[in-house]
Amino acid sequence: MKKKVLTLMIAAGLIFSAGVKAQNLDETLSKLSSTVGTAYVKPIISAFGSNLNSGWVSQVPKATVLGFHFDLKIVAMGSFFPSDVKTFNASDKFYFDNNQINSILTNSGFTPGTQQYNALFAAMQNRAFDVNFNGPTIVGKKSDFLHIVFPGQTITASGQSYTVNSKIIDVTQVQGFLDELPALPTAAGQLTVGTVFGTNVAIRYLPDIEIQDLGKFSYFGAGLIHNFGVWFPNPLPLDLAVGFFTQKLKVGTVFESTATQYGVYASRTFGAIISFTPYAGLTLETSKTTVGYDYTSNQTLNGVPVKARLSMELEGENTSSAVVGFNLHLGILNINADYKLAKTKTASAGVSLGF
Repeated sequence: MKKKVLTLMIAAGLIFSAGVKAQNLDETLSKLSSTVGTAYVKPIISAFGSNLNSGWVSQVPKATVLGFHFDLKIVAMGSFFPSDVKTFNASDKFYFDNNQINSILTNSGFTPGTQQYNALFAAMQNRAFDVNFNGPTIVGKKSDFLHIVFPGQTITASGQSYTVNSKIIDVTQVQGFLDELPALPTAAGQLTVGTVFGTNVAIRYLPDIEIQDLGKFSYFGAGLIHNFGVWFPNPLPLDLAVGFFTQKLKVGTVFESTATQYGVYASRTFGAIISFTPYAGLTLETSKTTVGYDYTSNQTLNGVPVKARLSMELEGENTSSAVVGFNLHLGILNINADYKLAKTKTASAGVSLGF
């Protein structure tokens, strides 16, 4: 029963992000080539990485050779989306389907069933055109959708040249999935134990949780933090430490992220049973996400649509960050919150039982 309750609490932030869905994510991505798909999902890549590299440290371990530290925490992270990542613009080749070809030709005044129309229709089928794509990214409005801009050009059909005007084709199946969600929420359970020679070990875990229209969401991570003040004969005015943390996340069959963080951390505790601990850190971090999905093209081969499994490896923007926060100790109850200054800014908070 306790495990079920903990799982539900950990999933709370994730359910919120899935609750604002516009449509199934796999179906949305199936309409997008690798170039356009990359532009569509790009805003969430850095958010995944920054969340994974946040919330690990809320207090530096004591500079003791051997002590007892136990902390069981529920930690939540949220990476903020800048306003300029809600839409995208990209260029790529595109095969129009029959309905789209009909729309382009009738827009140019060609009447269905005429010789010119039939010749142009046949010439445009299974032909890749250079077009422009613009519309919402994965964090854009669910009321907005993808636009494909056919630039207009001269097309030769049955030995004659015809001018086909520009036309904007709307693809209503591709919308903003997170509907302008201001931040990507993530939550997990974290266990920190120690202390041996000033070192604590942390494990972060989220079991498989089925999120509607996203699939199974899970991740696992581990790391350690070492207070090097344990090697000095006299106590330092601050608890100073170095830490390393790594983590892996999976979201359905679409996203698989890995993240790594190195950092230098400082904290100082004021008080005893009821106490206050401000803390700060300077970190170097990396993250990358593999995006994989099944793409269905409008191109056909022997009358069958061409399908392919696309896979792209994308890196998060954050490479360094500064973190400031505080930890409030109320007996065995601890409450912490911090804010990370980086290209992708992230806030995290945790509630834990420990001593």
